[in-house]
Amino acid sequence: MASLRITRQNSIKVMETDDQDARVTALNGYDWPVALPKNIHEADLPMRDISFQAVWTVSSCKSEGNGVHELLHDSVDKYWQSDGPQPHTVTIEFPRKTDICFVMMYLDFKNDESYTPSKIIVHLGSSLVHLDDGLPVEFNEPTGWQLIDLRSRRTNRPSRAMVIQLQVVHNHQNGRDTHIRHIRVLGPSRSRFVAHDRLHVGRPGAVDDFVLPPVSDLNKLISNSRVPPESYYDFLIELQK
Repeated sequence: MASLRITRQNSIKVMETDDQDARVTALNGYDWPVALPKNIHEADLPMRDISFQAVWTVSSCKSEGNGVHELLHDSVDKYWQSDGPQPHTVTIEFPRKTDICFVMMYLDFKNDESYTPSKIIVHLGSSLVHLDDGLPVEFNEPTGWQLIDLRSRRTNRPSRAMVIQLQVVHNHQNGRDTHIRHIRVLGPSRSRFVAHDRLHVGRPGAVDDFVLPPVSDLNKLISNSRVPPESYYDFLIELQK
């Protein structure tokens, strides 16, 4: 199992130019905005590439030249190739709960044929041992950016998670190993849950002198509070991040 922490910032530029420039842009992995849906909440725009805030782990890789580096490389000529039994997994772990809107995958059936995923399952969770049941996604000879919408079905607002896990469960033509040429994780322009902002809403200057009460006092505070206990705990957890 190979893992990698990427710390550099990714710069995204989308240019409306002639076909040659468009081809070069696609080869450099900068054209994912063309695959975004129209129903993005105004407060979440513009979308941010948050891929490099996470630690990435793949279940296996064919060789040193087909691992996480290639999965996150700017060129779609490079790719991750698995080397093991299915399901093949890509695990993306953020240091804290993070607002997540979409996962974008660049697939190329024309070049990869039986290595191209035909079905994946996307899990979200607070840890590797607390993942949800998963969202199944199927592909039919895909070429280009494939969008996986992880937003709330009710509100179209971001989901919150610390872990994303993609499981490749089937390939086209019953292929064994898989090729994925890009994965990008997209979040809103600004998190909806910022501890600093929550404190300022209550009282200006509270950030400087805020002290988390001892555990022995928490139950007393909660029992005397009109705020539901689960909400109060969530609030305190957010403050510690």
